[in-house]
Amino acid sequence: MAGSNFKKDMNQNDIVDSARAFSTSFGILFLVFIIALVGSIYFPPKHEEQATGGATAPSKVDAEAVFKSTCAACHGQNLEGIAGPNLTKVGSKHDAKEIENIIKNGRGGMPPGMLKKADEIKAVAEWLAAKK
Repeated sequence: MAGSNFKKDMNQNDIVDSARAFSTSFGILFLVFIIALVGSIYFPPKHEEQATGGATAPSKVDAEAVFKSTCAACHGQNLEGIAGPNLTKVGSKHDAKEIENIIKNGRGGMPPGMLKKADEIKAVAEWLAAKK
């Protein structure tokens, strides 16, 4: 009889021990999660755009490729103009800031916001301003 009670007590102790182990493991994992959550709130990841103040260096952007993928449908692959005006000598009429303003806000038949990224706008404006 004493042997059967001993087996019964061992099984109950095993259950209690495994419950304690589970709660300890759960507690540690929960604590790690809370630390990671608080850390991500206080130290958010810095993206390239945030780190450089909203704009990246224009040298990283291939202005001609951006133009060909976004603007060439109206202005032509060689800047000759199709639906939009000829841009082969746009730099002799407008400086980079004026061209940047036109790209951002639109003008005439050109709608605003054709390019969204500040670094692309700046790179394309500087590239076009060099066309004289």
